[in-house]
Amino acid sequence: MSHIHGSRTRGVADAPPAFDHCAVSAAGFRDSILVVGASGRTGRHVLRYLCAVSAPVIACVRSTDRLCLEPSLASAEVVCADVQQSDSLTPLIERAAHVIYLAGGNRKGLSPGAWQLEVEGLARCLEIARRAGLPGRWISVGYSGSYRRASATWAEIRWRELKLAAEEVIAASGVNYFVVRTGRIVESVSTEPRVSVAQNSVAADAELPCNALAFLLTGAALAGATSRSSVTVRLDPHGLQLQRAVHAFSQLRQDGHLLSTAGPVHHA
Repeated sequence: MSHIHGSRTRGVADAPPAFDHCAVSAAGFRDSILVVGASGRTGRHVLRYLCAVSAPVIACVRSTDRLCLEPSLASAEVVCADVQQSDSLTPLIERAAHVIYLAGGNRKGLSPGAWQLEVEGLARCLEIARRAGLPGRWISVGYSGSYRRASATWAEIRWRELKLAAEEVIAASGVNYFVVRTGRIVESVSTEPRVSVAQNSVAADAELPCNALAFLLTGAALAGATSRSSVTVRLDPHGLQLQRAVHAFSQLRQDGHLLSTAGPVHHA
């Protein structure tokens, strides 16, 4: 493992591949990357990576109090909007080349409105993106394991069901998407981990540090990925370095009718 690089990103590696302004401005003026759920632990790391490469970024939060701006994030445009009031996101999505969508409920304790947030709010936002002709990718996080497990609590099983329903909504939206599936998202690490990249499901208890996940999501926006594809990523001491994992995203196959039917991806 290599030690932490780049104090500006507080990440596990240098920033993802160089920002390609031509790639993200396919619609001319639409060159911003919209991060929904930017105040979460993964979202904050995404912002750091995007700002480190001077990408135009819109940080969407429910309240500005939830995002403590630091000097490295000064270039981000911070806007308050609520996924459950999707109309508030319309002008933001209409300006975006890509959307990194990180909104969602608490896995350990679902609120009564979890379905409205995880599925219905997402569906409305995707419809806005479809109508607005989102030129890039809708980048989201999915769940890698089975939603059924004997030792899981009711809340955990329900959360997994919601994540599966969310993936189905994304796949059926008509929007170009990229879904990174993993298991538990844990606290950030200070050394760069290696990861495996496959288009099939892995163990439900797989873990991925939030800053490593943020690097991969940012890389998908900046460096690209196969259209309408999903990938399972987990820690693997014999796997790929994060930069190589990002490059592997362009080698994926497009998903079939269901996200869960994809097969493995092999790398030399």
